[in-house]
Amino acid sequence: MTLPAKFAERVLRDLGDSEGAALCAALDTEPPVSVRLNPAKCGGTENGVPPAVLADADGRVPWCGGGYYLAARPQFTFDSDFHAGAYYVQEAASQFVGHLLQGVEVAGRRILDLCAAPGGKTTLYASLAGPDGLVVANEIDRRRAQVLADNVRKWGTGN
Repeated sequence: MTLPAKFAERVLRDLGDSEGAALCAALDTEPPVSVRLNPAKCGGTENGVPPAVLADADGRVPWCGGGYYLAARPQFTFDSDFHAGAYYVQEAASQFVGHLLQGVEVAGRRILDLCAAPGGKTTLYASLAGPDGLVVANEIDRRRAQVLADNVRKWGTGN
């Protein structure tokens, strides 16, 4: 992908040559693939059997206990663990919301997730809130709401 010239010029002007060039270089590369494990289905790698997708793990996401980087993007559509909700394909940046909630008692709470599709943060909230919590996920776009509903069903926490 090539960044628009005016955008790159503005980034360089606003951030300076070094930081601006680093940002443009990062935006011009493929983002790393990352997944987040479903603790209700695989118990993490320490307590349960890890999904096969972790055979290609390339390190942990530092701010998310169940987050892993993958060395390459597998064919998720052919992975039964993916369809069973054992993990969710989610960019590491989106997994940061769990880190933001550290130190806050989330278990058993009610959480409202607006603009919730496709469901990555919704499923993270559901895991954090636990079986005694409630997550209300709102999405106004009907097509995106269907994807959200499918992902929440796969995740399987029921809250």
